[in-house]
Amino acid sequence: MNSSNDILDYQEKSQDPELYLASQGSRLANYLLDRVGLYAFLFMFVMLTENDTFYESTESVSDTVDIVSILLLLATPFYWILSEYFLGKTPAKYITKTKVVTADGRKPSFWTIVGRTLCRFIPFDWASFLGSRAVGWHDSISKTRVVKDEFEVQEDYL
Repeated sequence: MNSSNDILDYQEKSQDPELYLASQGSRLANYLLDRVGLYAFLFMFVMLTENDTFYESTESVSDTVDIVSILLLLATPFYWILSEYFLGKTPAKYITKTKVVTADGRKPSFWTIVGRTLCRFIPFDWASFLGSRAVGWHDSISKTRVVKDEFEVQEDYL
């Protein structure tokens, strides 16, 4: 082999997101930390908006639970869409030093992130990480990957 082929082989391999996949432990930490963060955010929101008018207008505790459930259902997609699209990562991914890229190593588009987020609502999506690779259904369907921060996102040049 000559050295120019070795350099080309190295450059191709160094840009492959599959070589930088986050570990299953990192993915589990992302899941748990993002859930805790989301619930803490929702709890703070409910506490900050707590007032007598709100509680007088609810007839029972179950009405309050219904309202919180609706807030959670609405807040969850926005949490992932806004953070992953604008920052490339959720708050948990800052802690685990990981980020979201497309399967070919680029910054995901807004609609890719929306699709990725909607796929999180697939029942048992969390179980899709139990295999040998840390690529879940919401990754494979949306053609995205969670990689270590050291992976350099490929820029789209016009």
